[in-house]
Amino acid sequence: MSMNDIRKNFSIKNVLGEDPLKIEELPLATVPDYMRKKGGFWYWTGALISMAFIYQVVTGLILLLYYNPANAYACTEYVLRDVPYGELFLTTHLYGAYAMVVLVYLHMFRNYFNGAYKRPRELQWVTGVILLALTIGVGYFGYSMTGDVLSADATDVGRGIALSVPVLGKISEEIVFGNGTNTSLFIRMLGLHIILAALIGALFGFHFYLAEANGMMPSQRLANYKAPAVDKDKPEYKKWYPYNLMFMMQLGAFTFGILLFLPSAIDALRAIHMGVPALFDPFPQVASTSPLAPYVPPYPPWFLLFVYKAIDFKFFNLFGAYSPLMASAVFGGIPLIYFLIVPFLDRSNNLHPLSRPVFTAFGVLAIIYLIILSLWGVLAPGIPISNDIVALVLLPPFIIVMGFFLAFGHLYKKGAFKPSLAKLTGSFIIFVILLSLGIFELSLELGNMMHGVTLSNTLNVGAYGAATAFAAFGTMKSSNFAHLSMEQPKPVKGIQISQKTVNVLVAILFIIAAEILWLMIQVDPTNLVQEAGFGMGLGGLLFIVGIGIRLYRLAYYNE
Repeated sequence: MSMNDIRKNFSIKNVLGEDPLKIEELPLATVPDYMRKKGGFWYWTGALISMAFIYQVVTGLILLLYYNPANAYACTEYVLRDVPYGELFLTTHLYGAYAMVVLVYLHMFRNYFNGAYKRPRELQWVTGVILLALTIGVGYFGYSMTGDVLSADATDVGRGIALSVPVLGKISEEIVFGNGTNTSLFIRMLGLHIILAALIGALFGFHFYLAEANGMMPSQRLANYKAPAVDKDKPEYKKWYPYNLMFMMQLGAFTFGILLFLPSAIDALRAIHMGVPALFDPFPQVASTSPLAPYVPPYPPWFLLFVYKAIDFKFFNLFGAYSPLMASAVFGGIPLIYFLIVPFLDRSNNLHPLSRPVFTAFGVLAIIYLIILSLWGVLAPGIPISNDIVALVLLPPFIIVMGFFLAFGHLYKKGAFKPSLAKLTGSFIIFVILLSLGIFELSLELGNMMHGVTLSNTLNVGAYGAATAFAAFGTMKSSNFAHLSMEQPKPVKGIQISQKTVNVLVAILFIIAAEILWLMIQVDPTNLVQEAGFGMGLGGLLFIVGIGIRLYRLAYYNE
Protein backbone atom coordinates (compact mmCIF):
# COMPACT_ATOMS: atom_id res chain seq x y z
CA MET A 1 0.00 0.00 0.00
CA SER A 2 1.45 3.35 -1.03
CA MET A 3 1.62 6.47 1.11
CA ASN A 4 -1.17 8.04 -0.94
CA ASP A 5 -3.40 5.01 -0.30
CA ILE A 6 -2.68 5.17 3.42
CA ARG A 7 -3.42 8.88 3.45
CA LYS A 8 -6.73 8.39 1.60
CA ASN A 9 -7.93 5.40 3.61
CA PHE A 10 -6.88 6.58 7.06
CA SER A 11 -7.43 10.31 6.80
CA ILE A 12 -9.46 12.17 9.41
CA LYS A 13 -12.08 12.81 6.76
CA ASN A 14 -12.62 9.08 6.17
CA VAL A 15 -12.48 8.12 9.84
CA LEU A 16 -14.49 10.96 11.43
CA GLY A 17 -16.30 12.45 8.45
CA GLU A 18 -16.21 15.85 6.82
CA ASP A 19 -15.30 18.63 9.32
CA PRO A 20 -16.15 16.64 12.51
CA LEU A 21 -15.54 19.68 14.76
CA LYS A 22 -17.73 21.94 12.58
CA ILE A 23 -14.84 24.37 12.20
CA GLU A 24 -16.10 25.54 8.81
CA GLU A 25 -19.25 26.81 10.50
CA LEU A 26 -17.34 29.11 12.86
CA PRO A 27 -17.76 32.80 11.94
CA LEU A 28 -14.01 33.39 11.69
CA ALA A 29 -12.68 35.93 9.20
CA THR A 30 -10.58 34.74 6.30
CA VAL A 31 -7.36 36.47 5.30
CA PRO A 32 -5.52 37.02 2.00
CA ASP A 33 -2.83 34.55 1.03
CA TYR A 34 0.05 37.01 1.54
CA MET A 35 -0.60 36.93 5.29
CA ARG A 36 0.34 33.25 5.37
CA LYS A 37 3.41 33.53 3.17
CA LYS A 38 6.91 34.99 3.54
CA GLY A 39 6.84 38.00 5.83
CA GLY A 40 3.32 37.17 6.99
CA PHE A 41 4.58 36.51 10.52
CA TRP A 42 3.98 40.16 11.47
CA TYR A 43 0.25 39.77 10.86
CA TRP A 44 0.06 36.99 13.45
CA THR A 45 1.78 38.43 16.52
CA GLY A 46 -1.60 38.51 18.25
CA ALA A 47 -2.04 34.79 17.59
CA LEU A 48 1.43 34.12 19.03
CA ILE A 49 0.49 36.04 22.17
CA SER A 50 -2.62 33.90 22.60
CA MET A 51 -0.54 30.73 22.24
CA ALA A 52 1.96 31.92 24.85
CA PHE A 53 -0.94 32.80 27.16
CA ILE A 54 -2.47 29.33 26.79
CA TYR A 55 0.90 27.82 27.70
CA GLN A 56 1.09 30.09 30.75
CA VAL A 57 -2.36 29.05 31.94
CA VAL A 58 -1.62 25.33 31.61
CA THR A 59 1.81 25.43 33.30
CA GLY A 60 0.57 27.94 35.90
CA LEU A 61 -2.28 25.67 36.99
CA ILE A 62 0.18 22.78 37.37
CA LEU A 63 2.57 24.90 39.46
CA LEU A 64 -0.34 26.15 41.56
CA LEU A 65 -0.82 22.60 42.87
CA TYR A 66 2.59 22.81 44.59
CA TYR A 67 2.81 26.47 45.64
CA ASN A 68 2.81 27.27 49.35
CA PRO A 69 2.77 31.01 50.21
CA ALA A 70 3.85 30.25 53.78
CA ASN A 71 7.29 29.19 52.55
CA ALA A 72 7.69 30.50 49.01
CA TYR A 73 11.42 29.95 48.51
CA ALA A 74 11.49 26.41 49.93
CA CYS A 75 8.44 25.61 47.82
CA THR A 76 10.18 26.91 44.69
CA GLU A 77 13.26 24.82 45.45
CA TYR A 78 11.06 21.78 46.08
CA VAL A 79 9.40 22.15 42.68
CA LEU A 80 12.80 22.46 41.01
CA ARG A 81 14.51 19.58 42.79
CA ASP A 82 11.87 17.01 43.73
CA VAL A 83 8.75 17.37 41.58
CA PRO A 84 8.97 15.25 38.40
CA TYR A 85 9.44 17.67 35.48
CA GLY A 86 9.01 20.52 37.96
CA GLU A 87 12.10 22.28 36.67
CA LEU A 88 10.69 22.15 33.13
CA PHE A 89 7.33 23.57 34.21
CA LEU A 90 8.83 26.36 36.33
CA THR A 91 11.53 27.57 33.93
CA THR A 92 9.33 27.42 30.85
CA HIS A 93 6.54 29.21 32.72
CA LEU A 94 8.95 32.05 33.43
CA TYR A 95 10.18 32.21 29.84
CA GLY A 96 6.61 31.99 28.60
CA ALA A 97 5.92 35.17 30.57
CA TYR A 98 8.97 36.80 28.99
CA ALA A 99 7.74 35.75 25.55
CA MET A 100 4.32 37.25 26.24
CA VAL A 101 5.83 40.60 27.26
CA VAL A 102 8.09 40.74 24.19
CA LEU A 103 5.28 39.71 21.83
CA VAL A 104 2.83 42.22 23.32
CA TYR A 105 5.37 45.00 22.80
CA LEU A 106 6.03 43.85 19.21
CA HIS A 107 2.30 43.61 18.53
CA MET A 108 1.57 47.04 19.96
CA PHE A 109 4.40 48.93 18.24
CA ARG A 110 3.78 47.23 14.90
CA ASN A 111 0.14 48.29 15.02
CA TYR A 112 1.08 51.74 16.29
CA PHE A 113 3.39 52.49 13.37
CA ASN A 114 0.85 51.03 10.93
CA GLY A 115 -1.88 53.29 12.31
CA ALA A 116 -4.02 50.35 13.46
CA TYR A 117 -5.38 52.51 16.29
CA LYS A 118 -7.43 54.56 13.80
CA ARG A 119 -11.09 54.02 13.00
CA PRO A 120 -12.74 51.58 13.18
CA ARG A 121 -10.28 50.02 15.66
CA GLU A 122 -10.14 52.63 18.44
CA LEU A 123 -11.72 50.39 21.09
CA GLN A 124 -9.70 47.41 19.90
CA TRP A 125 -6.52 49.45 20.38
CA VAL A 126 -7.54 50.63 23.86
CA THR A 127 -8.20 47.08 25.04
CA GLY A 128 -4.83 46.05 23.61
CA VAL A 129 -2.99 48.73 25.62
CA ILE A 130 -4.83 47.64 28.77
CA LEU A 131 -3.76 44.07 28.01
CA LEU A 132 -0.14 45.28 27.82
CA ALA A 133 -0.46 46.83 31.30
CA LEU A 134 -2.10 43.67 32.68
CA THR A 135 0.62 41.49 31.13
CA ILE A 136 3.37 43.54 32.79
CA GLY A 137 1.43 43.45 36.07
CA VAL A 138 0.87 39.69 36.04
CA GLY A 139 4.54 39.24 35.14
CA TYR A 140 5.62 41.39 38.10
CA PHE A 141 3.55 39.47 40.63
CA GLY A 142 4.59 36.12 39.19
CA TYR A 143 8.26 37.17 39.27
CA SER A 144 7.85 38.13 42.94
CA MET A 145 6.40 34.77 44.01
CA THR A 146 9.66 32.80 44.05
CA GLY A 147 10.88 34.26 47.35
CA ASP A 148 14.48 34.71 46.22
CA VAL A 149 16.61 37.83 46.63
CA LEU A 150 15.45 39.33 43.32
CA SER A 151 11.85 38.81 44.41
CA ALA A 152 12.61 40.67 47.64
CA ASP A 153 14.27 43.54 45.74
CA ALA A 154 11.30 43.83 43.37
CA THR A 155 8.74 43.88 46.20
CA ASP A 156 10.79 46.41 48.21
CA VAL A 157 10.74 48.89 45.33
CA GLY A 158 7.05 48.14 44.77
CA ARG A 159 6.34 48.89 48.43
CA GLY A 160 8.12 52.22 48.10
CA ILE A 161 6.01 53.20 45.11
CA ALA A 162 2.77 52.09 46.82
CA LEU A 163 3.62 53.98 50.04
CA SER A 164 4.26 57.19 48.08
CA VAL A 165 0.66 57.31 46.83
CA PRO A 166 -0.92 60.43 48.40
CA VAL A 167 -3.45 59.73 51.19
CA LEU A 168 -3.95 56.08 50.20
CA GLY A 169 -0.28 55.06 50.42
CA LYS A 170 -0.48 52.84 53.51
CA ILE A 171 -3.75 51.25 52.40
CA SER A 172 -2.36 50.61 48.91
CA GLU A 173 0.76 49.01 50.37
CA GLU A 174 -1.27 46.69 52.62
CA ILE A 175 -3.66 45.69 49.84
CA VAL A 176 -0.88 44.81 47.42
CA PHE A 177 1.91 43.65 49.74
CA GLY A 178 0.16 42.39 52.88
CA ASN A 179 0.56 43.29 56.54
CA GLY A 180 4.33 42.86 56.74
CA THR A 181 4.65 39.08 57.13
CA ASN A 182 6.06 36.88 54.38
CA THR A 183 2.95 34.71 54.36
CA SER A 184 0.61 37.66 53.78
CA LEU A 185 3.00 39.03 51.13
CA PHE A 186 3.05 35.85 49.04
CA ILE A 187 -0.69 35.28 49.48
CA ARG A 188 -1.18 38.74 47.94
CA MET A 189 1.30 37.98 45.17
CA LEU A 190 -0.47 34.73 44.34
CA GLY A 191 -3.96 36.22 44.53
CA LEU A 192 -3.13 39.23 42.35
CA HIS A 193 -1.24 37.02 39.90
CA ILE A 194 -4.36 34.86 39.44
CA ILE A 195 -6.76 37.81 39.33
CA LEU A 196 -4.76 39.64 36.64
CA ALA A 197 -4.38 36.42 34.63
CA ALA A 198 -8.17 35.97 34.73
CA LEU A 199 -8.66 39.59 33.63
CA ILE A 200 -6.26 39.01 30.74
CA GLY A 201 -8.29 35.98 29.65
CA ALA A 202 -11.59 37.86 29.81
CA LEU A 203 -10.34 41.02 28.12
CA PHE A 204 -8.49 39.02 25.50
CA GLY A 205 -11.79 37.35 24.55
CA PHE A 206 -13.32 40.80 23.99
CA HIS A 207 -10.22 41.97 22.12
CA PHE A 208 -10.38 38.92 19.86
CA TYR A 209 -14.08 39.55 19.21
CA LEU A 210 -13.31 43.14 18.14
CA ALA A 211 -10.48 41.92 15.91
CA GLU A 212 -12.81 39.50 14.15
CA ALA A 213 -15.60 42.09 13.91
CA ASN A 214 -13.29 44.76 12.46
CA GLY A 215 -11.47 42.32 10.20
CA MET A 216 -7.75 41.89 9.67
CA MET A 217 -6.04 45.15 8.77
CA PRO A 218 -4.62 44.84 5.24
CA SER A 219 -1.18 46.13 4.29
CA GLN A 220 -0.87 49.90 4.20
CA ARG A 221 -0.10 49.83 0.49
CA LEU A 222 -3.30 47.96 -0.34
CA ALA A 223 -5.23 50.42 1.85
CA ASN A 224 -3.62 53.30 -0.07
CA TYR A 225 -2.26 54.53 3.29
CA LYS A 226 -5.70 55.76 4.31
CA ALA A 227 -8.06 54.82 7.14
CA PRO A 228 -10.40 53.12 7.61
CA ALA A 229 -8.32 50.16 6.42
CA VAL A 230 -10.81 47.31 6.46
CA ASP A 231 -10.28 44.00 4.72
CA LYS A 232 -13.57 42.14 4.36
CA ASP A 233 -13.92 38.55 3.25
CA LYS A 234 -13.55 38.16 -0.50
CA PRO A 235 -14.48 35.22 -2.73
CA GLU A 236 -10.84 34.59 -3.67
CA TYR A 237 -9.80 34.23 -0.03
CA LYS A 238 -9.30 30.65 1.08
CA LYS A 239 -11.39 29.23 3.90
CA TRP A 240 -10.26 29.56 7.49
CA TYR A 241 -10.32 25.78 7.70
CA PRO A 242 -7.99 24.19 6.83
CA TYR A 243 -5.69 26.96 5.54
CA ASN A 244 -5.53 29.36 8.49
CA LEU A 245 -5.91 26.53 10.98
CA MET A 246 -2.91 24.66 9.60
CA PHE A 247 -0.87 27.86 9.52
CA MET A 248 -1.71 28.58 13.17
CA MET A 249 -0.85 25.00 14.11
CA GLN A 250 2.53 25.54 12.47
CA LEU A 251 3.07 28.79 14.40
CA GLY A 252 1.94 27.08 17.60
CA ALA A 253 4.37 24.18 17.18
CA PHE A 254 7.32 26.54 16.71
CA THR A 255 6.19 28.82 19.57
CA PHE A 256 5.81 26.00 22.09
CA GLY A 257 9.03 24.46 20.81
CA ILE A 258 10.99 27.64 21.56
CA LEU A 259 9.38 28.02 24.99
CA LEU A 260 10.46 24.49 25.90
CA PHE A 261 13.85 24.39 24.20
CA LEU A 262 15.39 27.71 25.27
CA PRO A 263 15.25 27.45 29.10
CA SER A 264 16.13 23.74 28.87
CA ALA A 265 19.23 24.62 26.81
CA ILE A 266 20.20 27.22 29.42
CA ASP A 267 19.82 24.56 32.10
CA ALA A 268 22.07 22.24 30.10
CA LEU A 269 24.70 24.99 29.92
CA ARG A 270 24.57 25.35 33.71
CA ALA A 271 25.68 21.73 33.97
CA ILE A 272 28.99 22.72 32.35
CA HIS A 273 29.25 25.85 34.51
CA MET A 274 27.91 28.20 31.87
CA GLY A 275 24.73 30.21 32.07
CA VAL A 276 23.06 33.55 31.57
CA PRO A 277 23.07 36.76 33.66
CA ALA A 278 20.86 36.71 36.75
CA LEU A 279 18.46 39.12 35.05
CA PHE A 280 17.46 36.48 32.47
CA ASP A 281 18.21 33.33 34.43
CA PRO A 282 15.15 31.05 34.39
CA PHE A 283 16.17 29.76 37.83
CA PRO A 284 15.68 31.64 41.11
CA GLN A 285 18.68 33.17 42.84
CA VAL A 286 19.64 32.61 46.47
CA ALA A 287 17.18 33.32 49.27
CA SER A 288 17.01 36.90 50.56
CA THR A 289 18.32 35.64 53.93
CA SER A 290 21.36 33.93 52.39
CA PRO A 291 24.86 35.33 53.13
CA LEU A 292 25.33 35.44 49.34
CA ALA A 293 22.31 37.69 48.80
CA PRO A 294 24.32 40.98 48.95
CA TYR A 295 26.42 39.78 46.00
CA VAL A 296 23.41 39.49 43.68
CA PRO A 297 22.76 42.77 41.79
CA PRO A 298 19.39 44.28 42.81
CA TYR A 299 17.65 43.65 39.52
CA PRO A 300 13.89 43.99 39.14
CA PRO A 301 12.08 42.10 36.36
CA TRP A 302 13.88 43.11 33.15
CA PHE A 303 10.64 44.40 31.64
CA LEU A 304 10.36 46.95 34.48
CA LEU A 305 14.00 48.08 34.45
CA PHE A 306 13.08 51.34 32.71
CA VAL A 307 10.76 52.41 35.56
CA TYR A 308 13.10 51.23 38.32
CA LYS A 309 16.01 53.16 36.82
CA ALA A 310 13.93 56.32 36.56
CA ILE A 311 13.47 56.19 40.35
CA ASP A 312 17.27 56.72 40.64
CA PHE A 313 17.12 60.09 38.86
CA LYS A 314 17.99 62.81 41.39
CA PHE A 315 15.55 65.15 39.69
CA PHE A 316 12.66 63.33 41.34
CA ASN A 317 14.12 63.99 44.80
CA LEU A 318 12.40 67.39 44.50
CA PHE A 319 9.13 65.59 45.24
CA GLY A 320 10.37 64.19 48.54
CA ALA A 321 8.40 61.17 49.73
CA TYR A 322 6.48 61.15 46.44
CA SER A 323 9.62 60.71 44.30
CA PRO A 324 9.10 56.96 43.51
CA LEU A 325 5.51 57.65 42.51
CA MET A 326 6.45 60.62 40.32
CA ALA A 327 9.22 58.68 38.57
CA SER A 328 6.82 55.80 37.88
CA ALA A 329 4.17 58.23 36.64
CA VAL A 330 6.50 60.09 34.28
CA PHE A 331 8.15 57.05 32.71
CA GLY A 332 5.36 54.51 33.16
CA GLY A 333 1.99 56.14 33.72
CA ILE A 334 2.19 59.04 31.24
CA PRO A 335 3.33 56.82 28.30
CA LEU A 336 0.54 54.38 29.13
CA ILE A 337 -2.05 57.18 29.15
CA TYR A 338 -0.64 58.53 25.88
CA PHE A 339 -1.02 55.18 24.14
CA LEU A 340 -4.54 54.81 25.55
CA ILE A 341 -5.72 58.15 24.15
CA VAL A 342 -3.69 58.28 20.92
CA PRO A 343 -6.68 57.12 18.79
CA PHE A 344 -8.53 60.23 19.95
CA LEU A 345 -5.55 62.55 19.45
CA ASP A 346 -4.66 61.44 15.93
CA ARG A 347 -8.00 61.79 14.11
CA SER A 348 -6.62 62.06 10.58
CA ASN A 349 -7.11 59.26 8.06
CA ASN A 350 -3.39 59.09 7.22
CA LEU A 351 -1.63 55.77 7.79
CA HIS A 352 1.86 56.36 6.41
CA PRO A 353 4.33 56.98 9.28
CA LEU A 354 5.73 60.12 7.61
CA SER A 355 2.24 61.57 7.13
CA ARG A 356 1.87 61.69 10.94
CA PRO A 357 5.46 62.58 11.92
CA VAL A 358 4.86 63.71 15.52
CA PHE A 359 3.03 60.51 16.48
CA THR A 360 5.62 58.37 14.71
CA ALA A 361 8.41 60.22 16.52
CA PHE A 362 6.72 59.57 19.88
CA GLY A 363 6.59 55.86 19.07
CA VAL A 364 10.27 55.76 18.10
CA LEU A 365 11.21 57.72 21.22
CA ALA A 366 9.24 55.31 23.39
CA ILE A 367 11.32 52.41 22.02
CA ILE A 368 14.61 54.33 22.37
CA TYR A 369 13.92 55.39 25.96
CA LEU A 370 12.73 51.88 26.83
CA ILE A 371 16.05 50.46 25.61
CA ILE A 372 18.27 53.19 27.10
CA LEU A 373 16.68 53.10 30.56
CA SER A 374 16.67 49.30 30.61
CA LEU A 375 20.37 49.14 29.70
CA TRP A 376 21.07 51.81 32.29
CA GLY A 377 19.27 49.72 34.90
CA VAL A 378 21.41 46.69 34.00
CA LEU A 379 24.71 48.57 34.13
CA ALA A 380 24.02 50.79 37.15
CA PRO A 381 21.25 49.24 39.28
CA GLY A 382 20.26 51.41 42.24
CA ILE A 383 22.92 54.08 41.56
CA PRO A 384 21.62 57.71 41.76
CA ILE A 385 21.95 59.68 38.51
CA SER A 386 22.53 63.45 38.46
CA ASN A 387 20.32 65.80 36.47
CA ASP A 388 23.18 66.68 34.08
CA ILE A 389 23.72 63.04 33.12
CA VAL A 390 19.98 62.47 32.68
CA ALA A 391 19.73 65.47 30.35
CA LEU A 392 22.87 64.45 28.46
CA VAL A 393 21.47 60.96 27.80
CA LEU A 394 17.77 61.67 27.21
CA LEU A 395 17.63 65.04 25.43
CA PRO A 396 19.72 64.28 22.28
CA PRO A 397 17.48 61.39 21.14
CA PHE A 398 14.41 63.61 21.53
CA ILE A 399 15.92 66.45 19.49
CA ILE A 400 17.30 64.16 16.78
CA VAL A 401 14.22 61.93 16.38
CA MET A 402 11.67 64.73 16.53
CA GLY A 403 13.69 66.90 14.14
CA PHE A 404 14.20 64.01 11.74
CA PHE A 405 10.53 63.08 11.48
CA LEU A 406 9.30 66.67 11.31
CA ALA A 407 11.71 67.43 8.48
CA PHE A 408 11.06 64.26 6.51
CA GLY A 409 7.34 64.46 7.24
CA HIS A 410 7.28 67.91 5.66
CA LEU A 411 9.15 66.61 2.61
CA TYR A 412 6.80 63.64 2.35
CA LYS A 413 3.73 65.87 2.34
CA LYS A 414 5.30 67.94 -0.47
CA GLY A 415 5.74 64.78 -2.54
CA ALA A 416 9.52 64.73 -2.29
CA PHE A 417 9.56 60.95 -1.79
CA LYS A 418 7.73 59.98 -4.96
CA PRO A 419 10.02 57.31 -6.39
CA SER A 420 12.22 57.95 -9.39
CA LEU A 421 15.33 56.14 -10.60
CA ALA A 422 17.57 59.11 -9.74
CA LYS A 423 16.20 59.41 -6.21
CA LEU A 424 16.40 55.69 -5.58
CA THR A 425 19.96 55.49 -6.87
CA GLY A 426 20.96 58.48 -4.74
CA SER A 427 19.30 56.87 -1.70
CA PHE A 428 21.18 53.65 -2.36
CA ILE A 429 24.53 55.49 -2.44
CA ILE A 430 23.74 57.38 0.80
CA PHE A 431 22.64 54.20 2.57
CA VAL A 432 25.81 52.38 1.47
CA ILE A 433 27.95 55.20 2.90
CA LEU A 434 25.97 55.16 6.16
CA LEU A 435 26.26 51.37 6.32
CA SER A 436 30.03 51.52 5.91
CA LEU A 437 30.40 54.18 8.60
CA GLY A 438 28.04 52.31 10.91
CA ILE A 439 29.97 49.04 10.58
CA PHE A 440 33.25 50.87 11.19
CA GLU A 441 32.03 52.67 14.33
CA LEU A 442 30.25 49.57 15.63
CA SER A 443 33.46 47.54 15.26
CA LEU A 444 35.41 50.16 17.23
CA GLU A 445 32.88 50.19 20.07
CA LEU A 446 32.75 46.39 20.21
CA GLY A 447 36.53 46.42 20.46
CA ASN A 448 36.28 48.88 23.37
CA MET A 449 33.83 46.59 25.12
CA MET A 450 36.36 43.76 24.92
CA HIS A 451 38.60 45.83 27.23
CA GLY A 452 35.81 46.66 29.67
CA VAL A 453 32.06 47.24 29.67
CA THR A 454 30.98 50.77 30.56
CA LEU A 455 27.74 52.69 30.25
CA SER A 456 29.23 54.82 27.48
CA ASN A 457 30.40 52.02 25.20
CA THR A 458 27.25 49.99 25.85
CA LEU A 459 25.02 52.88 24.80
CA ASN A 460 27.28 53.51 21.80
CA VAL A 461 27.05 49.88 20.72
CA GLY A 462 23.27 50.09 20.93
CA ALA A 463 23.18 53.37 18.97
CA TYR A 464 25.63 52.29 16.26
CA GLY A 465 24.03 48.85 16.06
CA ALA A 466 20.62 50.41 15.46
CA ALA A 467 22.09 52.83 12.90
CA THR A 468 23.86 49.98 11.10
CA ALA A 469 20.69 47.90 10.99
CA PHE A 470 18.73 50.91 9.67
CA ALA A 471 21.36 51.56 6.99
CA ALA A 472 21.43 47.88 5.98
CA PHE A 473 17.65 47.83 5.66
CA GLY A 474 17.69 51.06 3.65
CA THR A 475 20.43 49.72 1.36
CA MET A 476 18.46 46.56 0.70
CA LYS A 477 15.18 48.35 0.05
CA SER A 478 16.60 51.12 -2.13
CA SER A 479 18.54 48.57 -4.18
CA ASN A 480 15.44 46.48 -4.66
CA PHE A 481 13.24 49.42 -5.65
CA ALA A 482 15.86 50.78 -8.03
CA HIS A 483 16.13 47.38 -9.70
CA LEU A 484 12.37 47.13 -10.07
CA SER A 485 12.15 50.61 -11.57
CA MET A 486 14.72 49.74 -14.26
CA GLU A 487 12.94 46.69 -15.59
CA GLN A 488 9.48 45.22 -15.55
CA PRO A 489 9.30 42.78 -12.67
CA LYS A 490 8.81 39.19 -13.70
CA PRO A 491 6.49 36.90 -11.83
CA VAL A 492 8.50 34.76 -9.48
CA LYS A 493 7.26 31.37 -8.43
CA GLY A 494 7.73 30.39 -4.83
CA ILE A 495 9.38 27.21 -3.71
CA GLN A 496 7.60 24.21 -5.16
CA ILE A 497 7.82 20.68 -3.90
CA SER A 498 6.02 17.53 -4.96
CA GLN A 499 3.72 15.58 -2.67
CA LYS A 500 5.88 12.46 -3.03
CA THR A 501 8.95 14.39 -1.90
CA VAL A 502 7.03 15.69 1.10
CA ASN A 503 5.92 12.16 1.98
CA VAL A 504 9.57 11.01 1.98
CA LEU A 505 10.71 14.01 4.05
CA VAL A 506 7.89 13.52 6.56
CA ALA A 507 8.84 9.85 6.89
CA ILE A 508 12.44 10.89 7.66
CA LEU A 509 11.19 13.44 10.20
CA PHE A 510 9.03 10.73 11.77
CA ILE A 511 12.08 8.46 12.19
CA ILE A 512 14.07 11.30 13.79
CA ALA A 513 11.13 12.12 16.08
CA ALA A 514 10.81 8.46 17.10
CA GLU A 515 14.50 8.37 18.01
CA ILE A 516 14.19 11.56 20.08
CA LEU A 517 11.07 10.18 21.78
CA TRP A 518 12.86 6.93 22.64
CA LEU A 519 15.69 8.90 24.27
CA MET A 520 13.18 11.02 26.20
CA ILE A 521 11.52 7.92 27.65
CA GLN A 522 14.82 6.95 29.28
CA VAL A 523 15.00 10.22 31.22
CA ASP A 524 14.82 10.38 35.03
CA PRO A 525 12.31 13.24 35.61
CA THR A 526 13.95 14.24 38.90
CA ASN A 527 17.50 14.39 37.52
CA LEU A 528 18.06 18.04 36.63
CA VAL A 529 20.55 17.43 33.84
CA GLN A 530 18.44 14.69 32.25
CA GLU A 531 15.32 16.82 32.67
CA ALA A 532 17.03 19.58 30.69
CA GLY A 533 17.64 17.04 27.94
CA PHE A 534 13.98 16.04 28.11
CA GLY A 535 12.90 19.67 27.64
CA MET A 536 15.24 20.13 24.69
CA GLY A 537 13.95 16.89 23.17
CA LEU A 538 10.32 17.94 23.61
CA GLY A 539 11.10 21.31 22.06
CA GLY A 540 12.87 19.52 19.21
CA LEU A 541 9.82 17.30 18.63
CA LEU A 542 7.63 20.38 18.33
CA PHE A 543 10.09 21.91 15.85
CA ILE A 544 9.80 18.72 13.79
CA VAL A 545 6.00 18.95 13.94
CA GLY A 546 6.19 22.57 12.77
CA ILE A 547 8.51 21.64 9.89
CA GLY A 548 6.20 18.78 8.91
CA ILE A 549 3.17 21.07 8.81
CA ARG A 550 5.15 23.60 6.78
CA LEU A 551 6.10 20.94 4.23
CA TYR A 552 2.51 19.70 4.09
CA ARG A 553 1.17 23.21 3.43
CA LEU A 554 3.80 23.73 0.77
CA ALA A 555 2.94 20.55 -1.14
CA TYR A 556 -0.80 20.20 -0.63
CA TYR A 557 -1.92 23.84 -0.29
CA ASN A 558 0.78 25.46 -2.45
CA GLU A 559 1.53 27.94 0.33
